[in-house]
Amino acid sequence: MSPVNWARFGLLAALWGCSFAFIKVSLDAFEPLQLAFGRLLVGALVVSVILAVTKGSVPDRKVWGHIVVASVFGNVVPFTLFAVGEQHTTATIAGVIQGATPLVTLGLAALAIRAEKPTARKVTGLVIGFVGLIVVVGPWRTHGFGSIGGQLACVGAAVSYAVSFVYLRRFIAPHKIPALSVTAAQLTSAMVITGLITTFTIGWDRPGPLTAGPLLALLVLGGASTGIAFVLMNRLIADAGPTTASGVNYLVPVFSVIVGASALGESVTWNVPVGGAVVIAALALAEGRLPLPSRRTTAPPAATASPTAATTPQAASTPQEGADRTQPTVPQEAC
Repeated sequence: MSPVNWARFGLLAALWGCSFAFIKVSLDAFEPLQLAFGRLLVGALVVSVILAVTKGSVPDRKVWGHIVVASVFGNVVPFTLFAVGEQHTTATIAGVIQGATPLVTLGLAALAIRAEKPTARKVTGLVIGFVGLIVVVGPWRTHGFGSIGGQLACVGAAVSYAVSFVYLRRFIAPHKIPALSVTAAQLTSAMVITGLITTFTIGWDRPGPLTAGPLLALLVLGGASTGIAFVLMNRLIADAGPTTASGVNYLVPVFSVIVGASALGESVTWNVPVGGAVVIAALALAEGRLPLPSRRTTAPPAATASPTAATTPQAASTPQEGADRTQPTVPQEAC
């Protein structure tokens, strides 16, 4: 990825890492569907204002069907499921579970997109990243994980995100629509769908009083962690592909743990910085910033080999070693 895309990558991880704490605080005054609608409303307004100021255009009608599908899997379903999940588990655990998204995306992208076939480098990086994720969560700890139902809701949200990443790349990115236009349309579509579902299911009676804390958390969640974040996400999907872009979810747990400790009083133990370092190294490996170890061919003893035979293994192995070192991790057009 380019330095600009790496900057987008880091900012997106921070915005999404903070979102789980905002969800937890907002649930004091809103039901999950109401919370999903509220953050979509604020996010859609923010992005629409930016689109108007920059004189951007609305996507053509021929792609709106795809945008509606992307909004369901990328916004309606995961926003609702994460809110449901955080009613029964911690914000930190929800953030960590989202870290499984890149592995799901890798499998889906391999099936749906020819240019996204997994490479040895990318698979190795993602697997090591998942190991780092396990270190971050610390499964040896026997408290603070919440209910299985809450965790499964978060898993469902992560899978839904993975589906949306692949769908955006497969059906929307080829149209070369600006990320800002796609995001405005996607959030507006998701807002309408969520509003209708909320109206005809649970209604608008809130579970608690609307105090300053939940309201402020909702506004920041919608404006920054939804509006701005999804502009960054859609741009990364278009530039670097869904598998690479979804790798941001490996850094989200690191930020969610840090925010949980500073804002919600959760403790941070040694495994968090250690696991975070493993995650960052794994991302560097998947993106070609660190070399994969290459297998060298052992030449036969000089005493028993002819001059021609002695040079053959070396000549054959050199191009392969170079290919291992320079194998691209994203399609050429995404660079």
